[in-house]
Amino acid sequence: MVKGQLHQVVRQSYLKAVGSEPPKFVIEPAKHRMFGDFSTNIAMVSCQESGENAVIFAQKIVQQLEETKVFRSVSVTTPGFINFTVTDEYIIEFVRNVIGSPEAFGRSDLGKEIRVLIEYVSANPTGPLTLANGRGAFVGESIAKVLELYGCTVMREFYVNDQGSQVRQLGHTLLHPEDPEKQYAGKYIDDLRKRIKEKDEQEAGEKAVVIIMEEMIKPTLKSIGIEFHQYFSEKSLHQTGVYKKAMDLLKLGGYTYEADGATWVSTTRFGDSEDRVILRSDGTPSYFANDIAYHSYKLQRGYHRLINVLGADHFQYTRQMNMIVEGILRDKFMWGGKLDWVVTQIVRLFANGEEIKMSKRAGTYIPLDEVLEEVGPDVTRFLFLSKSVDTHLDFNFDIAKSNSSQNPVFYIQYAYARISSIFRQFSKEDDFVIPEKIMITSPIERQLLLRIMQFPDLVEEIAGDLQVHKLTHYATGLATCLHSFYENLRVQGEAPEIAQSRLAILKATSITIKKTLDLIGITAPSRMVKNDEKAPTTNS
Repeated sequence: MVKGQLHQVVRQSYLKAVGSEPPKFVIEPAKHRMFGDFSTNIAMVSCQESGENAVIFAQKIVQQLEETKVFRSVSVTTPGFINFTVTDEYIIEFVRNVIGSPEAFGRSDLGKEIRVLIEYVSANPTGPLTLANGRGAFVGESIAKVLELYGCTVMREFYVNDQGSQVRQLGHTLLHPEDPEKQYAGKYIDDLRKRIKEKDEQEAGEKAVVIIMEEMIKPTLKSIGIEFHQYFSEKSLHQTGVYKKAMDLLKLGGYTYEADGATWVSTTRFGDSEDRVILRSDGTPSYFANDIAYHSYKLQRGYHRLINVLGADHFQYTRQMNMIVEGILRDKFMWGGKLDWVVTQIVRLFANGEEIKMSKRAGTYIPLDEVLEEVGPDVTRFLFLSKSVDTHLDFNFDIAKSNSSQNPVFYIQYAYARISSIFRQFSKEDDFVIPEKIMITSPIERQLLLRIMQFPDLVEEIAGDLQVHKLTHYATGLATCLHSFYENLRVQGEAPEIAQSRLAILKATSITIKKTLDLIGITAPSRMVKNDEKAPTTNS
């Protein structure tokens, strides 16, 4: 990790200058190239309590930093930032490592002792996957990929709500098409109605759930490259006794009481606005009760980190479940792990400048399959990951279907294809040999290489905060640097040593683009067509 290496260099310089360990500080890429490549706030955080002048304090550290062989220049700016530019030799050595060990690039062993269980999608098996389900699917899969690159052992899990009121409602819809209050509609309901022979609502619903899971949901997930290690049945919680044990735990701990014919769990003691029903007056468990049981089982399975990716309608639920986990279950099961909630906001669909209104109940929702067929999995996945999960996402069909630089996926994939076209002209990329001499002859090359150097740190950062939209932003910035390189610098026609040096830079770039696209889950094509014209095979 580049920032980790630089962090150690700055720490050692601080120790020599001050004689004590520094407080917690950060190193970040400089906001403007005029300030250098990186900057640190170490002087400012050191002076927060002492009241010393941070600029003067920073100068002490600068004297030590200037003696290292890592930095070409070091400076101080108000109110006390230390800015530094790394040497070309440092960058070139990094590039050699990328090209020499592409499989190791970005890979870490920092997570090697961490077992992760990530639950995502978990759509009610009462119909095909929708746009909203798609956002959670793509976010969850990219999180899993990043954590695996970080070194974690990752278990992917889909929680199947195969019992409860929604299953009975599905059965009711199938058996009573004349009911205006039926919960589900659409062609798939008509098709199921022809196949379901059961006359009992519960049995009809359960049979339909199996068909929907096996013939609709799982094939859609497979088509976008998502395969779960386990589809966990809600029904199995009751069959195996997990549910009963969890409810007994709450009762014995004094967390439940009976009122109005129902059983309640006292979540108000943990800050909730009201207590929650876990057993209805008709004797059926609530959705919340089953999920308490599910999470109690999660905590018992030996994972160090639990990640739940849920839709926008679960925001309040995550607060309540977190109260149960943190207030009751963690201590009961002596679990010392970390629980993360990733709540994705709603997706709005636009076409021809207008929003397409969706309603699952009215049967006017857009199945994810239709979007995939219309614009392709690469574009769909990228656009779903392009915004932070805590913001609404506007999915624009017109941009998604365009074959131009307006389409961010095309823009990035075209960058990769441009590199491939250059290698087809000069050599076989797989047979590329690292040249003896690699040079940085232009600020454009330097900016591209500095961008590449950010990749390992980005992986570490996302492994912590789970904000996978940063991958799409990084990929776009990397593509911008590559396009600038392509349009302003030559390979063909340059002196052999410059040409080989630039091929090395392009090789490192292609490795980085490919790894980033892999984490996003989209392809890196070596040939593309732009505006009905073939992509150029050499750069000018």
